[in-house]
This record gives sequence, C-alpha cells and structure tokens, in this order.
Amino acid sequence: MESRREFIKKVSTAAALSMMADWAMAMPGSDKLGDILPQRQLIRNGEKVTAFSLGGYHLGLTEVSEEAQRMIERSLELGIRFFDNARGYNGGRSEEYMGRFLTPKYREDIFLMTKAPAKTAEGVQKQLDESLKALNTDYVDLWQIHALGSPEDVDNRINAGVLDVFLEAKEKGKARYIGFTGHQNPVTHLHLLEFLEKRGLELDTCQMPLNVCDPSFESFEKHVLPVLLKREYGVIAMKTMAGGSMMGGRIDTTPQDIKTKDIPDVVGLSDLTLANLHQYVYSLPVSSLCSGCRFLYELDENVAVLKQLKELSETDKQRLIALAKPYAGMVVENYKRVFSNS
Repeated sequence: MESRREFIKKVSTAAALSMMADWAMAMPGSDKLGDILPQRQLIRNGEKVTAFSLGGYHLGLTEVSEEAQRMIERSLELGIRFFDNARGYNGGRSEEYMGRFLTPKYREDIFLMTKAPAKTAEGVQKQLDESLKALNTDYVDLWQIHALGSPEDVDNRINAGVLDVFLEAKEKGKARYIGFTGHQNPVTHLHLLEFLEKRGLELDTCQMPLNVCDPSFESFEKHVLPVLLKREYGVIAMKTMAGGSMMGGRIDTTPQDIKTKDIPDVVGLSDLTLANLHQYVYSLPVSSLCSGCRFLYELDENVAVLKQLKELSETDKQRLIALAKPYAGMVVENYKRVFSNS
C-alpha cells in the first residue's frame, strides 16, 4: 500500500497545467445594487462569484449589531456579493447578524455560504437547520464540511454519515452546492479527494490556506491545488495572511506553547506588504479570496487591492515566496500540523 507521501507526489504531478493557463478574471459587472467586483468561476456549471468574499467570523466579534450592519452594507456598496459564514462562529452570532442585516433585503443578490463542523450525521443535520434559521433563509448557496483535521477525521466523519447528509441536502435543495474545508495538512484533502474519486462522487468546492508562506511548508498550493483544478473544483483561498499571524499576532489555532513574542511580524520585517500578500493569492487559479475584516478601513483596503490588482509575473511570485520562506512553518502557519507519515 502506497504511503501518503507517495500519494501526494503522484497526484501533485498528475494535474494538467493547461487548466491554470486557461483560468482568468472576469470583468467587473453591475446589478441593481450597483457595481460588482470582478468575478471568477466557482462552480463547474459556470456560476461565478466575486473574487473577494467577506469572511463571517470577524463579523460576529462585535456585540454592537450596528457595527455588523455597517460592515454588511459597506461590503455591498463596494461590490461584494459573496458572503462566508459557519455554524458556531461566535456562538452563532455571525450567522444571526447576516440573518438580520443581509438576507432580508439582499438574499436574491448574493451568494451565501456557511459551514458545519459537527462530526456526525445528526450533528451536521442539526447545524444545517440552525444555520438556515439563523441566516433567515430556506437554502444556502454553498454548504461545506468544515475543518477536516486529518485522514482519520475524514474517515470518521464519512463513517458517521456526514457526507451522506451533505449529499442529501444538495439533492433536496437545502444547499445548492457542497464542499469541504481544512487547514492542517494537505494529506487530509488528498485523502478525501481519493475517497470521492474511488466512489465516483464529486463535491463542488474546497476552501484551504493559500499564502506566500505556504509553498515552503506542507504546501496546499503545491499538492492540493493542481488536483482540485484537474477535477474542476472551485477553490476558495483562506488564511491569506496566515490568519493574521503574518502581522505577529495570535490566532485561534495558535498552540499555547508558541509565545506571542516569537511570532514574527512578516509584513514589518520584509518587503512583503498587505497588498502583495493578496496580489500573490489572486495570481493563483482560485475562485475567491475569503478574508475577515474587523473594521471598515480593513474592508476598504482589501477591496482596493482587487480593484487595483497588479498582475504578477512568475518571477514576481517566486521573489515573494523567497521573501516569505524564512517565516514558513508552524510558528507563522501555526494552524498547520505535521503528520508522521505525511
């Protein structure tokens, strides 16, 4: 039986690079709400979403609902039409804010995504029901199996009926599309993709970490992205600034044994900037870059990068990777894990 390392090597070299060459950004458009940010294809059927999506976690950090409302309204003004969330973000408050300020007025104008982290069929079904109620909608556009942690976790959730509930939700129209997320190690994603291929099944999307540090350590870009492209999955980039730890901060996945003072401020210590961190990710064949914003000025800065997007050459990208390489690893990318047989 081949090792996971051998499997990674095999599938990584199998991808058709021509698919990457064919990928391109759509031109900005407009709808009844105003101008829309540039869009990229997310779904095999051609459905597109805005290339920037607002992360839902940070939306629920505030207990002041007016702040959340302003963030949502400003997002729409700036042309964002893709909104991320998950059951359990801030005790459900993130979904509740969208259910109060987004879906009642704008449901038909947006692409709405949420995720379920439960590990049993009963658990994810309950979370779907809770999400639909909190989001004030009869369906979500995209529902994802959330935060797969290891190949064993994949097997356990499948055996517990999680995948069956997702497939049924799509069949019944509770979720138009389904996908999966994870941030710990690429072998987890490849393990699920191998399982699906053997059974003739396909999901629609994958959400995973992509940033300038990633190519140098347990890389999702090198090992998983080519496989997803070959199978025509929509790719949603997350942790494009390593969850904030590239600015020397702690994130919710930072182990306690990593001291805050030991997390380097990558942006402050090198020629890497907030703009070229996102430019790097947009230069990859991803469908959308998902980022949470705590303050309106952060939202404006994120959108400005997309509106004034600088095209990066392969030389540009390799230079950024080289600048970030000294910081790659489990201090900055502290959401990742190394498996002994990966």
